[in-house]
Amino acid sequence: MSHQSESQDLEACPVPESVFARLLQASLSAAAEIAPTLPEEQRSRLAVYCYRRAHLRRLGLTLAAACSKRSLVEEAGHAGELIHFQAQNLEATVAGDRYMAPRHIKRPVSLHNC
Repeated sequence: MSHQSESQDLEACPVPESVFARLLQASLSAAAEIAPTLPEEQRSRLAVYCYRRAHLRRLGLTLAAACSKRSLVEEAGHAGELIHFQAQNLEATVAGDRYMAPRHIKRPVSLHNC
């Protein structure tokens, strides 16, 4: 397989559009209930697919929590181990990730370097 076709495979959503739309519209707890209905391989692919997109990272971790470590490692190598660890420690992960932290906390603006 050529490198170009591998990168195209990374961009393709691993589930039908209708399933993906249902997950996007669902709350995270509802998505956690939907996840086990997907085959393990497809679920781990979708978890990695979502995790790689900052705006879908919480969904990716929610899906990853329903995956085995083995399936995530098979899908994403060492990154799969990291995703598994973060999914098992979701509260700490969310608290430490500035992209997933609650947006209601406004950071102060400084004009010091202007």
